[in-house]
Amino acid sequence: MGRSFIKDFSWYFVGSLVPIMVGLVNTPVFTRHFDEMDYGYLGIVAVTFSFLGMLLFSWISSCIWRYYPRYKETGNLKTLYSNLSFLFLMATLLLIVVSGIWYLTALHKLVRELIVYALLHLIISQCYLFYMVALRLEARVKFYTVLQSLRAFLGLVVTLILVFVFGANITALISALLLIDLLVLLFLWIRNPLGISVHVHLIQQKHLKELLVYGSAGLLLNVCFLIISSSDRYVIAWLGDVAEVGVYDQVYKLSQLSVTALVAVFLNTISPTLIHRLESRYTESASLIRSYLKAMVLVGFPIVFYLGFFSKDIADLLLGEDFRSGYPIMPFVFVSAYFHGISNLYELRLKFADKLRKLGLIVLLGTGLNILLTIVFVWYYGYIWAAVTTTITYLFLMMSFHFFDREVIGFSTLNRPFLLLLLCLILLQLGLYLLLDLWMVFTLLNKIVLIGLFILMYLLVCKDKIRKIHLPLTH
Repeated sequence: MGRSFIKDFSWYFVGSLVPIMVGLVNTPVFTRHFDEMDYGYLGIVAVTFSFLGMLLFSWISSCIWRYYPRYKETGNLKTLYSNLSFLFLMATLLLIVVSGIWYLTALHKLVRELIVYALLHLIISQCYLFYMVALRLEARVKFYTVLQSLRAFLGLVVTLILVFVFGANITALISALLLIDLLVLLFLWIRNPLGISVHVHLIQQKHLKELLVYGSAGLLLNVCFLIISSSDRYVIAWLGDVAEVGVYDQVYKLSQLSVTALVAVFLNTISPTLIHRLESRYTESASLIRSYLKAMVLVGFPIVFYLGFFSKDIADLLLGEDFRSGYPIMPFVFVSAYFHGISNLYELRLKFADKLRKLGLIVLLGTGLNILLTIVFVWYYGYIWAAVTTTITYLFLMMSFHFFDREVIGFSTLNRPFLLLLLCLILLQLGLYLLLDLWMVFTLLNKIVLIGLFILMYLLVCKDKIRKIHLPLTH
């Protein structure tokens, strides 16, 4: 791996490590303080505002990723900022109207309180996140890392103070983040390291039309992906109860602290280089994506696989007693996050090729499959199976992307005998673990020793392939 990749990856990893540590403190502390019903209501409100954020704001973020390189090359970034700011203002006004209607019709007092804080936090956090996208595109890795780490740490401190000093209810988990994001946004507005400015006279119909056309396609994709990852909460609430939503939501979020964070670090590191290649030399992007996929297969997959063996131990350590029953979903969440990361690379390539119709069709089919499977499996087998259906859906999407974009063959750098050997090794290790689990009671120490031996076996088989991984970065 190149030095530039290791350097940037290290900074992004540090930037994600602090939020992970915060999550590891948040989860065991607050799942022992608030009950499943509190987390159930929080989960429903949080998922709903995730949908609203996806509908109203995510497509604006995708426009930044897509058009930033072009506007920068022409020295016209102020025009991009101005038109995106106008669209953001319109989206904010619509969000206030929708949230106001929900607030007036909500019957539960806690839900109304959560709506107010979630509304304000969504607006402020989206402003912050848009600035972070620009920072990542400019490869301002150190500044991004320090800001993300400080934001996460201060958010935890304020949450603990609100809950254990002032006796706040579960709304503190949102209001604390709102306060910190507001302060960080004020800092960015004063410091403004990227020199972002907005000018009303630069808002023009032709620019708005271009952004809206691309953004509308991106909106469909983002909403579909959110449905795949989050709609199961509504299905569980419908076919089960709010308490089960609370358990499922917290175990799911705990699981995402690990694999999802690592996938995000990897994608954050490679995105500036990949987007530049897709914009300027699209025909060469396939080979670049292949090199990234090789790393995700050889390095990423074993992390996902071996982490799954410790699901129950992680739940026992980091979750309150009432939430630990949901630990069986954790391996499936790990795999889903991994498949989603691979799918992101194909999604970007299809977007830059303007094959949005094909991309939309694949994702729509995946969304329909997910909803159908989730309803059926949760109905007959319980909420645990919602995580299984999400994994199946991401596997379907990943295979579909491979099928429809044959030029990018993720495993072309690995010969078939090696793939067969790797598959046999994984199945052998899984089978051996399951047999031993039937014959003996695993202590944590026993499990660590066994999985450690499994990892050594994997490294012996794959060490030569891992050494040859090349991950180019250009700033």
